[in-house]
Amino acid sequence: MPQQEPLPPDPESVEKWQNLPHNTPSKQALPPLFGGAQMTARLTGAFLIVIVILTVVGLIFGSRPL
Repeated sequence: MPQQEPLPPDPESVEKWQNLPHNTPSKQALPPLFGGAQMTARLTGAFLIVIVILTVVGLIFGSRPL
């Protein structure tokens, strides 16, 4: 497939783009750092606590004969 030449920019679109405000976004507009790492850390911590509790209960009750 032959490579095509890129299209020249549309002058009207370029002018509209230049007329838009180009300021930095506010902190409220930015996504959370690491994509919501606080929620992920809480869920991971809760999951680990549940695993530890289940492991301890399993070791306590699993060592007794029926």
